[in-house]
Amino acid sequence: MIFALLAVGCGRDKAGKPGAPEAPAPAKMVPGGQLIYGSLLEPNTLNPLLSDLVATAEVGSLIFSGLVQVNDKGEWQADLASEVPTLRNGGVSPDGLTVTYRLRPGVTWHDGAPFTSADVKFTWETIMNRRVNVVSRDGYDMISAVDTPDANTVVVRFRQYYAPYLTLFTTILPRHLLANAEDIGKASFNRGPVGTGPFRFKEWRLAEAIVLEANPAYFKGRPNLDSIVYKIIPDSNIMLTQLKAGEVDIVSNVGIANLEQVKAVGGVRAVMTPNMIWEHLDFNLDNALFKDARVRRAVALALDRQAIVNSVVKGAASVAVGDQSPLSWAYNPVLKPPARDVGAARELLEQAGFKPGTDGVYVRDGQRLAFNLVTTTGNKTREAVAREVAQQLKEAGVEATVRLVDAPVFFGDVLRSRRFEAAMFAWVAGLDPDNASLWHSRNIPSAGNRYQGQNYAGWRNPEVDGLIEQGARLVDVEARRQAYLRIQELIAQEAPVIPLYFRSNVDAVRDTVVNYKPNPTQAGNLWNAREWGLTKKR
Repeated sequence: MIFALLAVGCGRDKAGKPGAPEAPAPAKMVPGGQLIYGSLLEPNTLNPLLSDLVATAEVGSLIFSGLVQVNDKGEWQADLASEVPTLRNGGVSPDGLTVTYRLRPGVTWHDGAPFTSADVKFTWETIMNRRVNVVSRDGYDMISAVDTPDANTVVVRFRQYYAPYLTLFTTILPRHLLANAEDIGKASFNRGPVGTGPFRFKEWRLAEAIVLEANPAYFKGRPNLDSIVYKIIPDSNIMLTQLKAGEVDIVSNVGIANLEQVKAVGGVRAVMTPNMIWEHLDFNLDNALFKDARVRRAVALALDRQAIVNSVVKGAASVAVGDQSPLSWAYNPVLKPPARDVGAARELLEQAGFKPGTDGVYVRDGQRLAFNLVTTTGNKTREAVAREVAQQLKEAGVEATVRLVDAPVFFGDVLRSRRFEAAMFAWVAGLDPDNASLWHSRNIPSAGNRYQGQNYAGWRNPEVDGLIEQGARLVDVEARRQAYLRIQELIAQEAPVIPLYFRSNVDAVRDTVVNYKPNPTQAGNLWNAREWGLTKKR
């Protein structure tokens, strides 16, 4: 989601194991009650297909359902579908081109109308309608047809195999309400939606709150809560004040700068959950300094990533070793982040032809091992990490000068045009491990490809290209996994980028809240709101 990705560093449409949050002993839940969820942002629409704002996705997850969903362990589970289609259960054809969803019978929309396969087909047609300004058509444009042989069966036919097929159809729209809309983008539905989710839309008080009430006919059972108030508080200081005063029950994504304040609030626990956003340092491999992998590995060995996590990030992260989150089924558990070894780093530099200069910085052929480390301004944690990186490198004879750039310029020009020597930012890892946009040589931005792709480092590795192409074609999950395990090995060996750490979400949750299970995936923390409850009502 673009807004979130700009806020964290960078993003693409497309986090250690998530630890169980520290929580008090299980308390008795009282029936009903109203929970207040604090948000710094307000949605611009309540139709998730039309917006990339986090707030829209959060509220949308309460109102709408998808065919399948992701739990807090990163596992797919059935939602509107009665089971997750796989090769093993026959839901996916051997060639991967046909995916069949068996829908739950008896599901109804919030207005009482029956949910059927026609709604799924209509949703696909809406997404592919060029007159509807949807956020993304990625994946949906790989579908040749959606067949509906009966009310409870959906057959999705792909033109070619699309490995992350389960990531599609996360929001289903009601055909009976929108089929005759002249312009879905301007429909009143977007401000007063009807879904099949656990909560029904009640009212939207602009710049104040969105109120949702329990759906008594929800197909997984009525929610424990009577209602959820999505309260808009656009100032983090006011949010903290209201948290201290007991006026909000949950605040997601608390800034690291506010972590200690949250920990000091009585009756509130800080829940820390590793997520799928990974901070990293990229080399421009077309720069003469970084063409030799020994130099890049030396920089990696000169860094104490655990110290950065402990001191600068205040423990709200876990050290990264590759591009796949430990949450991913394609994560390589064999790889371990190297411990800092300045002596070994210096040895590698000398093998690459460098010698210590008079000022302590290594020199080769008259060129000092000195470069600019460019990153975004405004993100205080990232700025502090960049300064710590520069200090650690200095101790190994490498000079990095931190240069701060406004985020729009950084992402829109510096990275895209590859006008950097080294850069530090973040990616959001996807549930599917395909990172072709990051690593395939055809995705190195240039005038030749109209600056498309996000292989900003400029990594050119024929084996990686082949593995990426192979992984995208394989239907067998284990065979795909082997391809991505190897790519992670090659990242560690060649160090085109240095993974630093996977961030953690920090949420503030009142002790009166029961069954809060933060979700580090793109499903978001409201994924199981139906199970939430309170030990006492307001």
